[in-house]
Amino acid sequence: MTKPRVISWFSCGAASAYATYLANKEYSDSFEFEAVYCEVVEEHSDNKKLLNQFSEITGIDVKTIINDKYSGSIYEVFEKTKFIKGPTGAPCTRLLKKQVRQEYQRPKDVQVFGYTVEEEDRANRFIDSNNDVYTWFVLLEKDITKKECLEFVQDMGIDLPTMYKLGYSNNNCVGCVKGGMGYWNAIRVDFPDSFNRMAKLERKLGHALLKDVKGPVFLDELDPFRGNFKRDMPADCGFSCEWKQEELF
Repeated sequence: MTKPRVISWFSCGAASAYATYLANKEYSDSFEFEAVYCEVVEEHSDNKKLLNQFSEITGIDVKTIINDKYSGSIYEVFEKTKFIKGPTGAPCTRLLKKQVRQEYQRPKDVQVFGYTVEEEDRANRFIDSNNDVYTWFVLLEKDITKKECLEFVQDMGIDLPTMYKLGYSNNNCVGCVKGGMGYWNAIRVDFPDSFNRMAKLERKLGHALLKDVKGPVFLDELDPFRGNFKRDMPADCGFSCEWKQEELF
């Protein structure tokens, strides 16, 4: 008889690494355990480094899956759908993460997600929109914070990814469409090629990621001093898409 399966969704962030470690420690003997990463090619190259170091140190293999139709690329998604984001979300999350997860999962899987205690509302929203999924929020259950997740990664001897070292609160794509003005101005400085690529795409599709009281604000018109870096940070990219409404000023 086949063992029931536990899947820990590994995002290459500190929280998912800690969640995967804890889930494997608790259930790998009695369950078929898998750690799975939905690859998005615009994520920082350090992500693969973290994944490999995590596997080497813990002995936990992480399987990589990808949406081949879009080559795992947010830009292919935006180009082919002619859409970047709107009130219903961003298609990159839906097509590169959620759809890939749904195609891989089995009906009776227990699925582990790395929501920390600061993200209980996000976990509840995930449950509300995914009633068919047996979820296990191991970090929430154990009252683990984002700070503790970063400490876990460092204590294990895993190098912190560049995005964390630069002060970003998550390890999303380099240039996440959910970010606000302050976030994009930081991307302009730290990753100018990514900033310029998204600015050109905005113009091509005629859609601005940002807005103020006067209307849309295209990246190539964004004042370099607008916004607040920490306040305008996008939410960690999981399997449902959320973005912060930038303050209108």
